[in-house]
Amino acid sequence: MSLVFLLDKQFRFHGKASKLLLFAVCLGLGAVQVLAFAPFEYWPVSFLSLAAFFSLLPRLSAKQAFRAGLAYGYGVYGFGVSWVYVSLSTYGGMPLWMGSIAVLGFSGLLALFIASTAAVSVFAFRGKYVLIGIPFVWLIFEWMKSWVLTGFPWLDIGYTQTPTWLVSWAAIGGVYLVGLIVCMTAVSIVLLFSAVLRSEFKQVGLCASAICLIALSSYLVSKVEWSQVSGEPVKVGVIQANVPINDKWQPDVRSKLISNYQTLSHQLAQSHKVDLLVLPETAFPLYAQQTDQEFWSNLTPPDTALLTGIMDSPSIAMGNLDESYNAAVLSCDGATQIYRKRHLVPFGEYLPLRFLFNWVLEYLELPMSDFSSWQGQQPLSCGDINLGLSICYEDAFAAEYRDHVGDATMLVNISEDAWFGDSFAPHQRRQMAQMRAVELSRPMVRSANSGPSLFIDHKGNLLEASGQFIATTMVRDIQPHTGDTPFKRFGNWIVFLSLLIAVLLGAASRRKNQRKASIDSIVEY
Repeated sequence: MSLVFLLDKQFRFHGKASKLLLFAVCLGLGAVQVLAFAPFEYWPVSFLSLAAFFSLLPRLSAKQAFRAGLAYGYGVYGFGVSWVYVSLSTYGGMPLWMGSIAVLGFSGLLALFIASTAAVSVFAFRGKYVLIGIPFVWLIFEWMKSWVLTGFPWLDIGYTQTPTWLVSWAAIGGVYLVGLIVCMTAVSIVLLFSAVLRSEFKQVGLCASAICLIALSSYLVSKVEWSQVSGEPVKVGVIQANVPINDKWQPDVRSKLISNYQTLSHQLAQSHKVDLLVLPETAFPLYAQQTDQEFWSNLTPPDTALLTGIMDSPSIAMGNLDESYNAAVLSCDGATQIYRKRHLVPFGEYLPLRFLFNWVLEYLELPMSDFSSWQGQQPLSCGDINLGLSICYEDAFAAEYRDHVGDATMLVNISEDAWFGDSFAPHQRRQMAQMRAVELSRPMVRSANSGPSLFIDHKGNLLEASGQFIATTMVRDIQPHTGDTPFKRFGNWIVFLSLLIAVLLGAASRRKNQRKASIDSIVEY
């Protein structure tokens, strides 16, 4: 922090050398920010990295701020989502040069949101108002990142606080409220440090009190119970088969794979008297239309519900796969219910702008990469068990998840994380699952083919996690919950309130500067 303040005092960031220095400092601060996320989870880094970055902005022009934000964003996403290269290169067959360009381009696209945050803050506000206003602008652009071009809400700053009391605010305003509080704390640190350097002890006390108030109020919010226990605990079993992703889609492996899952399911149900078995995304590499009641009767243990990933294609009866879905089937009491994935992964499960990028799909040759998306609620239930299901990264979209879980008493996510290899991505996804549990005050069960599979309670606490790249099973009693959190009722209200506050602050800042300009012109006259 002191280094940044000294740099800020020494340089006005004019001239080529100073511009390069600014870019390098911001790039480094962004890369350090990644250490606050899983798998590292050095959460205090988040406050310090943001504070250092924010402290630079009041002295910059809007153009300089854009460049600084772009550098910071490149640091965050270039390092934080570097796992994209694993998916493209290891499993998509992209050569080094093409995969590197793709990662740089993708990171740059995401970095534009932070660059815009910095530029808009400096342009809209003046002087001290830059620091006051930037938390609200940060929240707005982070929210925009969740839906622009279908959205990619990865590494939202609120996720850094899953190990702390601050995560409890998610039940009130979602991950964006948590992120807003992180940004406000960072601003308080900047003002505190500045006051210490100027020996303004009254402001030191105010800033320190603000930080303490945030910590105390977060602790108190963490003690609030937003939901109630619903019925008896459900004994849930998770099967993590760790099937190599390149083997799964081979026709000669299919029978062995199905037989293995059937054996594991019956063994687990008999040894632990499991109520619900959860298998991973596309555990069975076949279409639901290729199964029948006998298939599900043989697979599902007696007195047990079984949820598994599969594919679904209503058009297969017409001899084509024009309408295909990444799906899941719940087998319960001799009947089956189906869930079709709603939010698809661009270039992984569907091709945006096909006329422009069709060559990408042909080049990568990824299996099952041209699905359709489903619309509307798809409730899954078995007796007293009501499931709020998500497949793969659907659970990254908080607002969509909130809308479609309905009256679910338990959240479930099934995934195939082998695409990410041994990278940051599966651990970052674990933080997202924890955040969804807090937002909706529901327990979360996660089954991933290569791990980590998870049990999370309604407070977002990690109860149990499997290792990665091992075949294993997990069993645990999960207590269903009912009742709505403020976030479940009102959604992203904090985004619209932040937009209003940002507009009012911008107007106040401009009025003050206009008044100051008028006084200065009178004095000069």
